[in-house]
Amino acid sequence: MFLYLIFLFSLLRPSLTIGETWDLDGPCQIHIQKFAEAQAKMVRCATNFSSPPKVCTNCIDEYIDFKQIEYDTHHLDNVTSLDNTTCTNVIYGNYLLSYSWEITNALTRSVWDKSRCSSCLDINWDFQNRNSTIQYDDKTVEFQSVLYAWRDCVTNYSSTIEGENTTTICAQCAKPYETLFLFYWKIYTDPTTDFCVDVETTMNDTMHVWHKVWQCPDDTKKDRESDVVMLLVSVAVLMVILTLFYGGSYVQTERAQRNLIRYSRLEAPRGQRSRLVSSSSFFSSPGASAVSEEPTGRAH
Repeated sequence: MFLYLIFLFSLLRPSLTIGETWDLDGPCQIHIQKFAEAQAKMVRCATNFSSPPKVCTNCIDEYIDFKQIEYDTHHLDNVTSLDNTTCTNVIYGNYLLSYSWEITNALTRSVWDKSRCSSCLDINWDFQNRNSTIQYDDKTVEFQSVLYAWRDCVTNYSSTIEGENTTTICAQCAKPYETLFLFYWKIYTDPTTDFCVDVETTMNDTMHVWHKVWQCPDDTKKDRESDVVMLLVSVAVLMVILTLFYGGSYVQTERAQRNLIRYSRLEAPRGQRSRLVSSSSFFSSPGASAVSEEPTGRAH
């Protein structure tokens, strides 16, 4: 949609004339045109680097310029239309629809943010001094380093490719490729970190060329399979231990409950049985036989 709007702007541009006395928003048109040109440059760059998508590493200057002018248009409080409406309000809020806002939102949300550019670089915005700078994060710089090492190796042995025979390049560049893949895999499997789309698509294309086009063997697959096997074994052992533990606990609990029910059904001793139990308990105590002989003597 926003590409269509940019194209529409390009068609209307020759007919726009700044300073016409009848143009209510004439004083604002120069700022609108500058904004349209910055948006158009960003759209053009994003389209050029859309297959594969590599906006974050190839359209940085266009994105910064576009966001700078967006900032400027939000601060046109001293420039007004013929009815004294600020140009900021003319651009963003004076009409039912703001093409400028729609295109800006699409470029920011649908292109830059969805490309996860913040995962590869930081932009230190300085709109007031018009001096915004960028800084790539460490993992992106290191990925570029190992990627270029592999590409240099491929370039050095590219002359050895004869038709479908890529044996030499697979053998000579296997080590740089393994280093590249293991670094990428380490970051990719870490849930706390992420790569921008530029890095992911670059790595996917690299893997495709290495395995599908050149048919180079995948030595790293063995290591990944080994890791998966060890993980499954560990999970299985843990499940067995937990099953035995909770199973034993359940058996002990059921046995204790059955004993409790059995004893609870017994009635307490009553009547003659109660006295007999008390008498037997008395005679079983130490010195009971000596005490019991005296009543016998008195009877005679």
